[in-house]
Amino acid sequence: MHKIRKNPRLSAVKLTTELEKRFAIKVNPETARRVARSHGYNSRVARRKCFVNERTRLVRLDFAKSLVDKAISFWECIMFVDESKFNIFGSDGRISVWRKPKEELNPKNLLPTVKHGGGGIMV
Repeated sequence: MHKIRKNPRLSAVKLTTELEKRFAIKVNPETARRVARSHGYNSRVARRKCFVNERTRLVRLDFAKSLVDKAISFWECIMFVDESKFNIFGSDGRISVWRKPKEELNPKNLLPTVKHGGGGIMV
């Protein structure tokens, strides 16, 4: 469980190969999955969120706190928009992580994304 806690992106197959290298025991990947589930971990697809470092996180929190007490008339003048990304060269793939319930927004369990880079268009 220490390996999963340290690196939640570790697959059951890779976990069994590490066990085989370190302790010279053969373990079936399904056994590793069963043990992880018995300790409360479930394999889920990692949620994609924009990469936010610690300093930016604090700046965003201060900004949100400054807007908490704004009047309704202020919010009637705001227009909210959304973005969508379309890949040109295939897909980004799915990354699975082992996590417990209510830990989906833990930075270890997120897949950080950045606005620049090739292969996609933001609309």
